[in-house]
Parts: sequence; C-alpha cells; structure tokens
Amino acid sequence: MADGLTKVRRHPERGSNDKYLLLDILESGLVCQIAFQLEGQPFIIPMSYYNDLDFIYFHGSPVARISNALRSGISVAISVLELNGLVIAKGMADNSMNYRSAVIFGRPEEVSSEEEKLTLFKEWIDQLMPGRKQNTEMPNHDELKNVSLFKMKLDQFSVKVRKGGPSEVRKSPEIWSGVVPLSYRFYNPEFSSSAQIPGYVKDFIDVRNGDKE
Repeated sequence: MADGLTKVRRHPERGSNDKYLLLDILESGLVCQIAFQLEGQPFIIPMSYYNDLDFIYFHGSPVARISNALRSGISVAISVLELNGLVIAKGMADNSMNYRSAVIFGRPEEVSSEEEKLTLFKEWIDQLMPGRKQNTEMPNHDELKNVSLFKMKLDQFSVKVRKGGPSEVRKSPEIWSGVVPLSYRFYNPEFSSSAQIPGYVKDFIDVRNGDKE
C-alpha cells in the first residue's frame, strides 16, 4: 500500500506499487536521475545504475559532491523514465506522452568491501551487456579503491504508466490526433578495436532493438 510519499495523486489510476512492474522498468532503463539537497540547495545528477531484486546501485568518484553527500546519510529520490510515445490530441491543452516511470525513495549506503564491489560490478556489466563479464579485464585494487559504490533498497517507490490514445475532449473532426510511438535504437559499433564484432555484442544490439528474442 502506498504511503503519503509514494501515493500518486495526479491520475491515481495510472499509479502502482507493483514490485515486478518496477523491476521491469528498471531492466529496460539505462540512466537514472538522483535528486538530493545540501544546505538548502537542490541537486539532480544523471547516473548509470544496476539493480537486482532488492537494491538499486550506482557509483561515482569518492570525492564527488554526490558521494560525500550520500556518506552523510541523506535521503534521496531516484527517478527512471521510459518514454514510449508523443500523444497529440485535438486540443493543445490535452497533449500528453505515453511513458512508464518510477520514483524510488530512501537512504543509500556505501558498499565498502572490495570483494562485494567486484562481484557487483561483474553483474552490472553483464546486465548492461550480457556476456561482457567473461570478455573484459577485471579492475585492480587501486581501481576498486578509487570508485565509490552505493546501494539503496527497493522498498519505498511508486510507478506511473500512461498508455493509449489521446483524451479527446475536443471533437473537431477536421483536426488530426494520434500517437507517435518512439523508442531507443541501438546501432552497429563505432570506433571498433577490431573489424570482427563479437557475437554477444551483435546479440545485444538485436535483442535491445527487438529483432531477436
């Protein structure tokens, strides 16, 4: 059940606290926005992320503002957006977008164990591009030491989804309305170190583009 923080107030019929829907949105995304406040000044930082069933993870420089802020135990809000279409209605005030979004609240904690860091980074790169963890050089002690890794529980969150056509408040038959779908598309590699592209890279591109299951 949603609490006051996670309750969707605008179009509550689009809101959900379904954990599996949250995980599906996180699986399809690549970047999150992390919002926090320091001494009355709001910040929002785009970061890549990894997630499992229980946590969302993100990393940065140990001396970055956000890393120092998170070590102090502050609360943050994390947003992930999947944009699926432009909803063009007959009336200008009724235009919208089709999307799936998630907002997660909590207090991140730092992962300090180098062994745990390495394990998580292996799973992270394999979630980003399956097959890559068997085909990459592992970070050494200094590289692990020079990166801060944080995790936050996937306990307090809300999901919101808008799909379908325009809300046709206006009835003008001469004015067109509809939805223009959009999606990410992945292309063949550039600046490749070899003319021979690994099979797992080709598979990744085809799967993410929906050309292969």
